[in-house]
Amino acid sequence: MNIKPMDNNTIITQKAQTKGSSQTNDVSENTKGTENLKDQQTRVDTLELGNSQKEDTGTYTIDRKKLNEIKQDFTKNTESFKKMVRLMLEKQGSKTNEILKNLSEGKEATITVDSETQAAAQEAVSDQGYWGVTSTAGRIIDFAKTISGGDKSKIDLLRSAFKEGFEKAKEAFGGELPEISQLTYDKVMEDFEAWEKE
Repeated sequence: MNIKPMDNNTIITQKAQTKGSSQTNDVSENTKGTENLKDQQTRVDTLELGNSQKEDTGTYTIDRKKLNEIKQDFTKNTESFKKMVRLMLEKQGSKTNEILKNLSEGKEATITVDSETQAAAQEAVSDQGYWGVTSTAGRIIDFAKTISGGDKSKIDLLRSAFKEGFEKAKEAFGGELPEISQLTYDKVMEDFEAWEKE
């Protein structure tokens, strides 16, 4: 088997071609430092066999499998909650879309919550429930850790994004959210601080 050594010009040309940008620009910029190429850490194209579940973003790694699990869990529970509300409305002979339309137009909508649905909703927002303060705050922090690859240097950015989202939610609901939302906000802030101290 013959193995030919690559010269620096070949490496520069390959690097320029894999970037998806103009080869001429990249080569002319990089040929100035050709003599120092060995000193630079260049990333060579590689082929990895198997199914990687993590994405290297350069600074940190995102666990795509965990991120997908978080999304699927949230979607499943959101759909379950929507179904509970829809069934409650249908028991009353109402259509969900009509009620939502009336509410969005500022019209009054009378909704009676049956005891079974009320019990299920109370369980969902209880301390042990999926939509409870502790569980919701935990999912928010888990999501933040997952998308940042656990990089604590990103905590301030993540905390700011959460605060901004919370403020936008308040605006969307007329400037005020239910007490459970504020309790969840406080718990998320507390959990960010705890993560920072880990």
